[in-house]
Amino acid sequence: MQGTDTAAEPGMRDRKKARTRDSIRSAALDLFEEQGYERTTVDQICRRADVAHRTFFRYYPAKEALLFGWDFGHVVLDAFAAAPAELPLWAALEHALTVTGGQLEEPVEHTERRRRLRRGLLEVHSVHNYALVVIDAFIEHTVTIATERLGTDPETDLRPTAFGAMFGGMVRRHILIGQESGTLAGWVKAYRDVLAAAG
Repeated sequence: MQGTDTAAEPGMRDRKKARTRDSIRSAALDLFEEQGYERTTVDQICRRADVAHRTFFRYYPAKEALLFGWDFGHVVLDAFAAAPAELPLWAALEHALTVTGGQLEEPVEHTERRRRLRRGLLEVHSVHNYALVVIDAFIEHTVTIATERLGTDPETDLRPTAFGAMFGGMVRRHILIGQESGTLAGWVKAYRDVLAAAG
């Protein structure tokens, strides 16, 4: 029986963490909508969510992170990493976009609400700068996966970095400039058409 209890503990801990993360996010989004993003402080979010200040930063590195979620980009990149090994990079990416529906974030209850708030706040300096940090991390993760899929060294083979730059450019345009207009699959097709035309 002891083994069963011990085995159940990680699942219980994960559920408790998820509840805490969701509680913080829900409190923050409520406050952003009620009184505005810039007027909302981390202390106010902590009081609304009934968590300690240090607990907030255990789940979110900054207030800006609440607009992007804790796992921004992981949905597509996890699927890209898991694509069949025999697929070349572009085909693996297209496979990932197909199986995820081209979503950068989990389609959970708060996702659309967060996106709506984010679209209206990209003019805020701290939000814009945090978006750049998120996109840079996304690019680095893409390069790492492309390197592993190719079984190569990015110091001597430019393909992983070039691929990461192209995919990161799509995400940057998608998030920062296009207000998330179009689909990632559409951007991939456009890039491939441009590259094919270049001969």
